[in-house]
Amino acid sequence: MRSDEEIERAIDRHGDSVLRACSAYLMSVHDADDAFQNTFIVYARSDKLFHDEEHCRAWLIRVAINMCKDHLKKKSSCLASFDETPEIALPPEDDTVVDRMEIRKALASISVDQRAVIVLSVVEGYTVPEIARMLDKPENTVYSLISRGKDALKKVLDHD
Repeated sequence: MRSDEEIERAIDRHGDSVLRACSAYLMSVHDADDAFQNTFIVYARSDKLFHDEEHCRAWLIRVAINMCKDHLKKKSSCLASFDETPEIALPPEDDTVVDRMEIRKALASISVDQRAVIVLSVVEGYTVPEIARMLDKPENTVYSLISRGKDALKKVLDHD
């Protein structure tokens, strides 16, 4: 089991990324918080050694995505209301003309896979090969999901 200091350091360094990944998948504050906590419980119990901080971050996001997928399999419900949808779309420094609420609504309108790859690529800055490894999907599938997701977002945002 990892020390409290290791766990706190990992949460400080990678917690925002993990929470954004969980939020992108689940679109519910409560469900994302649960997946976030479960991810760090797995981390605390793991004895996995990491090459560097980026390796640790990628591993945590992969665990979080698996937690979210398991949650979605168990819970065959609709997306949460937009009132409880967390801030996931953009980091604070990336404010744009488009309102954050509009972005969240647009993200909620696309598929979970599209939403996940867009958040991982645009917000988290992962490359397509990295995302493909994380999601266990072919690179061309990831490219397609990003392209289709961006097209769908553009359509939704242009209609508002």
